[in-house]
Amino acid sequence: MPTTTVAYRTTVGLIWTLVLWHSWECRGLFVDGSAFLVQIARREWFFDFYDPRLFAMVLGQVPVITAVFLGVTDLHFLAQLLSLGLFALPTAFYHVALMRVRHDPLLLATVMAAIGIVFMTTSFFIVGEYNTAFAIAIVVTVRLMTADRLTTSDGFFLLAASALAVRTYEVMLYFGPLLAIMIGWCVYRAPNRPRLATALHLLAALLFLGGMTVAMNSLIHPFSEDHLSRTVATILDAWQNVQFDLTLLSALVIVIWAIVRPRDLATRKPYLAAGFFLLLLVLSPLLGLSDTLVRPHAKSQYVARSVAGLVVATIVVLIWIYKSPLGSKVGTFKELRQPPVARRLVAFGCVMVLAVIPSDAFLTLEWRTYLQTVRTVVRDQNGVIAFETTPLSRPPLEMLVEAWILPSQSLALRSKRGDGIIAPPRSFNAWQPFSPAEPYPLGPYTWRD
Repeated sequence: MPTTTVAYRTTVGLIWTLVLWHSWECRGLFVDGSAFLVQIARREWFFDFYDPRLFAMVLGQVPVITAVFLGVTDLHFLAQLLSLGLFALPTAFYHVALMRVRHDPLLLATVMAAIGIVFMTTSFFIVGEYNTAFAIAIVVTVRLMTADRLTTSDGFFLLAASALAVRTYEVMLYFGPLLAIMIGWCVYRAPNRPRLATALHLLAALLFLGGMTVAMNSLIHPFSEDHLSRTVATILDAWQNVQFDLTLLSALVIVIWAIVRPRDLATRKPYLAAGFFLLLLVLSPLLGLSDTLVRPHAKSQYVARSVAGLVVATIVVLIWIYKSPLGSKVGTFKELRQPPVARRLVAFGCVMVLAVIPSDAFLTLEWRTYLQTVRTVVRDQNGVIAFETTPLSRPPLEMLVEAWILPSQSLALRSKRGDGIIAPPRSFNAWQPFSPAEPYPLGPYTWRD
């Protein structure tokens, strides 16, 4: 079984390797990301269209905007930098969380589980700021729960994280008060309260409550009339995310076993049962060889975000209980602190992260094929291209198509001004950024291989 050091280094190395690979493959262009890139090239400035998500949105665009200021006009390279910024932001927070708990086996296993269950299975839509919101919740929790006293360094970190969280995502509606109450609890229980450190902690708590207020206002006054209804409608579709389902089921086996027979966690039996679901996860890319819709699916990662938020909130509460005085009285947590159990949990957390890799690689390679196909289509034809005449209208690529974004993807991947623009399907009559017949002029910005 791996030591905590090996598990920590393996996980950190893996998540940053994925950041680099996903950026190289321009996964940040998935759905809304293509519109982001087009608008950035068009304006030569940040694309900051929605105030309730402003801070994470802008921070993720820093690498690509820096390149624009330096005169880079290659949309391919800019797409890679946009992807890098979007992936690096939540990954950095998870890295800090892992670093903070690397000497606590149970907390290390818990953070690895959060990465495996939530981040790696819902981040194909990396342009969604919920990825950063979830990471903030995890890192703030472990920062608070591993602190022996109130320190200025922790205070400044919490202040920065809470300031970012003020305008990050709707999930701050419940993460905001949860984290604010946790900070207040830590301040109340602190043996000493240095003035500056205490002030920083309390200010961070107020900012998290501010994030709750912004989130609440964004739900009362949504970006579009159907935004909230569509979000609610997708909650029940979370089961469509095979990767999320299988990692969550494997974790639930361990959690239920820990509640019912915690001593068994020192044996192999619970992990073999949970490992069955991870084995299915490893083999899940084989489902792509058939026509079934039950398979790893990039678009299904977005619909699982709401349930994923509740999973992260549950993890936050469990960490809080574990590190509180109540945790030392609960029999389950007493058993989890035993070295044999802790070592197995660390190993299982590491295996959980590794088990997501095959399906992630499958989807990333499928995305590469999709972009290559779009690029070939727009360069081989001129004018408006009927979607129905392209390979994108047939499986498996049709499962990556979002109708409204097709013109933006086409524009981003053009090598010259005269290249074609793929129109949405004929049945599509909803909003799109521009007419396929009248694309935005992007000046010198073109995609170069």
